[in-house]
Amino acid sequence: MKKYIYLFIISLSLFLTSCEDFLDRQPKSSLSQETYWQTEQDLKTWNAGIYDGLQATLKNNWFYWGELRSGVYKPRGTAYDTNLLYNGLSSSTGSSNWESLYSTIYRTNAAIAHIPGCPVAVTTSNNYLAQAYAMRALMYFYAIRIWGDVPKITEPMEDIANQERYYGRTSVMDLKNFILDDLDRAIEAFGASTDLGSAVKYYLNRGSAMAIKLDVLMWYKEYDKALVIANDLIKNYGYQSEPASSYAKMFLNPTSSKEMIFNLYWNYEQDGGGFGYAQEIASGSNTIRYHPTEEIYKELVTRKREDVRTILIMDTIGISSYITPDEMTEEAYAKAYNGDYGNTANFQIKCPKFAEANDKGAGYTYKPNGECNVEMPIYRITDVKLLRAEALVLGTKKDYQGAVDAVNEVRRRAGWSVEAKLADYPSEKDLIKLIIDERTIEFWAEGKRWFDIVRNDLVKEYLDQYMIDADVDNAETDGFNIGVTKPSPDHIGGYGRILWPLYLDVFRKNPSMKGHQNAPYGE
Repeated sequence: MKKYIYLFIISLSLFLTSCEDFLDRQPKSSLSQETYWQTEQDLKTWNAGIYDGLQATLKNNWFYWGELRSGVYKPRGTAYDTNLLYNGLSSSTGSSNWESLYSTIYRTNAAIAHIPGCPVAVTTSNNYLAQAYAMRALMYFYAIRIWGDVPKITEPMEDIANQERYYGRTSVMDLKNFILDDLDRAIEAFGASTDLGSAVKYYLNRGSAMAIKLDVLMWYKEYDKALVIANDLIKNYGYQSEPASSYAKMFLNPTSSKEMIFNLYWNYEQDGGGFGYAQEIASGSNTIRYHPTEEIYKELVTRKREDVRTILIMDTIGISSYITPDEMTEEAYAKAYNGDYGNTANFQIKCPKFAEANDKGAGYTYKPNGECNVEMPIYRITDVKLLRAEALVLGTKKDYQGAVDAVNEVRRRAGWSVEAKLADYPSEKDLIKLIIDERTIEFWAEGKRWFDIVRNDLVKEYLDQYMIDADVDNAETDGFNIGVTKPSPDHIGGYGRILWPLYLDVFRKNPSMKGHQNAPYGE
């Protein structure tokens, strides 16, 4: 059914712009209030197209934007991209293209423009309007974290005939209130809070809009405001952290978990091929492209099976035919690369987090790249709890012990008994690194870590040695080369090579963009 909905949306030719007409936005249709936005089915159909846009945007970029560059992966096989791993982005890098993201924004703009005037009852239509506002905010939030200043476009395509043909870049700071205003409109339209722990996870609701707002406030260093949102989400929305006994199940069946707040749903038969999880880190059809670094491997070996998260990051059964359980020590990683256990090419640490256990009860069934189904978490309540811990460290309402307690709560519920002690983390920076390191394990393969280290201005702290230790062709002797100086001490978000470059087609299509590439990238 879903594919027919999307075919219908395509036939409207309103928002599904091609590469040739992106930001060269002439009206595609005379579709109007009288010809379409008339029934709840119209709203459902358009809403499906909005989520299709989210899927297209994050199919691979959940990993490329949110995790791969963060210094915790090494290449495997032959299809890896060292430019993504080792600070080699350019304007021709495919994932620097924002077309899918803006196509999603166009669809939300249409919903926001048309739903208020449609004859569907407000009690029904408000939910669709709220989802559109929340999705637009989420898309712009991704955009500012990836590219910094980006075009602010709010009009539906059919309404711009008399407006400027091209858009320049709006600053990250100017977009702050726009994003937060969209989220506030969404929260208001969703209505009063209810027990959302058992709500459908694949559609935005008040809880997920609140989670996005928390994330945005943390990005803009509004820690005290973020703390209020986090406390509200933890206390009043019915979410609960999943215990160790059912921890793994929530990634395969998020609908049954009160921990999940919002998930991206992907079915390869409905969505046109497999989600990127398989080809990158869990392939059943060829060698994976990336697996954990030696540092991460050692951390996992230290935790072993006591921490249930370990075996969801590292398939210990899968590598046991190469490294036996008795040999699975901290030294085994280097030995494997030295060929001590046989052909080094056979050493690959797959991530089974979203893989089904096989029917023999031991190990996992990894799907071919083109048949990968995933229900990828975008927000979970544990995410909220650890962001709250950051706010307790960095806001004006200091509670360092409370932050350490939050980390220990997350560890205990995963079965790891080793508790952090405040005395071992004497500075705020030490505490933030404790939280980031715990988030790295907790949210492995969920596209969080890069944003965590950028949000806390710790890119060089985490990546300098990683870049120095990279293979000769990719190593940077002075660490991660940002390429420009920080614009100001209180600068928000990325700059220089922390950001992604604008894609080369932007400058060909939009003359107002010329000369406005993210330095030091070329156009």
